[in-house]
Amino acid sequence: MLLIDVVDPFLLDRATLTRRGLSETSRAAYRADIATWARQIARLDGRLPPRPTSGDPDPFTIVSVADLTESTIKSAYRVIRLTEAPATVQRRVGTLRLLMHWLLVEGHLTSDPTLRIEAPLRPTRLPAGWDDDELARLAATVWQDRPGRPNSRRWPALERACFAILATTGLRAAELCALTNLSMRDAGQEALLDVIGKGDQQRAVPIPPEAVSVVRHYVTERDARLGTQPPSAPLLLTTQGTPLTRGSLRHLVDGWITRAGISRFDGEAVHALRHSYAKGLIRSGVPAPAVQNLLGHRDLKTTGIYVKATAADVRDAALLSPARRVLREVSAPVADPAPGV
Repeated sequence: MLLIDVVDPFLLDRATLTRRGLSETSRAAYRADIATWARQIARLDGRLPPRPTSGDPDPFTIVSVADLTESTIKSAYRVIRLTEAPATVQRRVGTLRLLMHWLLVEGHLTSDPTLRIEAPLRPTRLPAGWDDDELARLAATVWQDRPGRPNSRRWPALERACFAILATTGLRAAELCALTNLSMRDAGQEALLDVIGKGDQQRAVPIPPEAVSVVRHYVTERDARLGTQPPSAPLLLTTQGTPLTRGSLRHLVDGWITRAGISRFDGEAVHALRHSYAKGLIRSGVPAPAVQNLLGHRDLKTTGIYVKATAADVRDAALLSPARRVLREVSAPVADPAPGV
């Protein structure tokens, strides 16, 4: 039995067991994890070339359930562990274990070949973000007028709308790109963004008047340039009238960081704005459960990382106190007097 015969039934079972079902993103992530194992197993025994080519067959069509032995999985794991980040390897091992358990329950396997595999620990890394001065420099860069080249696809109003939303709401890149014209609405004294987050979870995020004004200015320009857009259309469109993508957004933010000359952190640059937003809320005294709701975290423990990160920032700032230098000077050891003095 080939993997192509079992992957979809496995995903259907996962969707049935999961209370909220499976979003398309989660389904694609599961398939990608299983495909990575299948591809690596096929490469190790020569059914696929060492490097991918355009003519490679679908690994699900050439790897069978019988190929999922402890020996082949261990060999594939050694390669995957050397070539991918610990967090990614941890997720891939988790997906494989779920698949193996399902194959056991369905009677396609007689034993679990992953029992002796230990996934690497996810490194404890506090989220990095920019301080107020760096955010101000970033904003000044976005608002700075730059002469456009002929046929340039730059659209300052779009960039400013992206920055305004990201900096004041902490949206993820995918959430920003998924906004529609219906997403921003008035709710009495405030405006809200209706956001669809991970696992298709919906939440309403307040957006301040300053950001609303920037977004509305962009929408006025957009409709004048591209025509009035239907309510269900994407909110953020490029100069060509196509929806803003995560890749395009990442390119924009990378450019802002380079021109502003501020710190660049590991990982996606857009997410650093989310970290900055979350840490700013914690520093301002917003309770962690409220921050959890604003960010769309399922678990309060995830939000707690920002509390730890903010505490670490305070500790680092305390260590920069000028009083430390003063104390070092006044408490420096005095040399012993010479004999007879």
